[in-house]
Amino acid sequence: MTRRRALAGLVLAGTVRAQPAPGSGPTAAALWEAWPHTVAVSPFALKHEALRGHLAALAKRYPGLFTIAEEGVSAEGRNIPLLVVGGGPVTVLLWSQMHGDEPTATSALLDVLEHLGTTRKTSDTERLLSRLTLAIIPMLNPDGAERTRRTNAHGIDVNRDALRLQTPEGRFLKSVRDRLKPSVGYNLHDHGPSLTAGKHGRQVAISLLSVPYDEAFTENDGRRTTMRLAVLVQRLLEPFAKDRVARYDMDYTARAFGDSMTRWGTPTLLIESGGLYGPDEASTLVRLNFVALLGTLHALADGSLAKVDAKAYDAIPLNTRDRLFDVLVRNARVVGGGGLPPCLADVGLNVASTRPLFTGPSPHGSQGGVLEVGDLTEFLGKTEIDLTGRLLVVAPPGGEEGWKRTLAGLAARGRVTAEGLLTLSESDLSSEAKAWLGGMPTLAPGYLGDFLVLQPSGVGRFRVERRISPVEP
Repeated sequence: MTRRRALAGLVLAGTVRAQPAPGSGPTAAALWEAWPHTVAVSPFALKHEALRGHLAALAKRYPGLFTIAEEGVSAEGRNIPLLVVGGGPVTVLLWSQMHGDEPTATSALLDVLEHLGTTRKTSDTERLLSRLTLAIIPMLNPDGAERTRRTNAHGIDVNRDALRLQTPEGRFLKSVRDRLKPSVGYNLHDHGPSLTAGKHGRQVAISLLSVPYDEAFTENDGRRTTMRLAVLVQRLLEPFAKDRVARYDMDYTARAFGDSMTRWGTPTLLIESGGLYGPDEASTLVRLNFVALLGTLHALADGSLAKVDAKAYDAIPLNTRDRLFDVLVRNARVVGGGGLPPCLADVGLNVASTRPLFTGPSPHGSQGGVLEVGDLTEFLGKTEIDLTGRLLVVAPPGGEEGWKRTLAGLAARGRVTAEGLLTLSESDLSSEAKAWLGGMPTLAPGYLGDFLVLQPSGVGRFRVERRISPVEP
């Protein structure tokens, strides 16, 4: 029986010949609690040598769990291991970090291996490893990962090299596919953190795509399988990332690897990690990938994927770009410098990333500063601040010390009371603006400085309520 026929039996009919009837794999909640958090550092800090160290440690802890079937070689000579786990009739190919600055799933794949090692005597994992053969390339572009940049050492986007095959990394991936002829592919990426699930939805944590193989977006059994996988990912993650799973609007790109894999006969699911604003963002995204990968692999192995309605794929909300700011200040009376009077405006700004070991240009390392000023009613903020009734003032240079010096100067001129209240009226602010701003430029997109929020406290008086900074604390 060929692997293609095995997939049809496993996924569409729910059984494989000479194997027991499908069972029920671990629940999403059980997988969430089982997450081993193998990689303690940020995914962006995991480089090639550290990856190899983790693989060596896994091989020592769990002898025989996986083999390194072969190794490709990057443009700069770094080895690219292909791991093989299990021995089932259906081969599944998973590859991560073909873009060097998209590392979330690499850490998640190490977690998957750790979990399979610790649970390989359980019935769920025994079934998975007996019905599936997992071919895993955890870091396809180690040269790009070393630089934390998208492209390889040549400066080529490996994911756009499926036709010309000018990169050694792309040639290796193509050779693996041609030799193993996997029945399903998982193309694992990261995208920017500013997408929303629908026009007015929440920040996207995970985006999905059942990758097309032609301009007509033809549906066949393979594409329906990846549609089911996408629907299942949404269901698995809903308890932990409610309304934060979206799908890409379809686009066919012949030179892209995902599209080419599907065209070559390996229907491919694209999984991209986005953002989940908060202190544990990176580790939570790794954990979501862990649940999505293991949950869908178990469904492939136990036949339960056949019960998922492929038509529900179209109900997953489309992700929407460039509608989300890190901080969105609404309804402020903005004093933006240049001696201009206050005006009602919203201000959208991003916070400069202080992600450890992040270097090089990338959409995943945001530069802080103001992006837009004006009516931002149609936009969303990861953090939103309503300043109705307050003034938003471009702060003096020098951070908090500069602010204190400016207040002291205003106090010396009789503009600050003993209680710390500014005795500036809105009309005064126009004439006082240049002194207050200390020579700062007029507020506009690109402004990188701080803001002060002034709370009215009586007629013609304001109290400095807080400072807003486009730099992470």
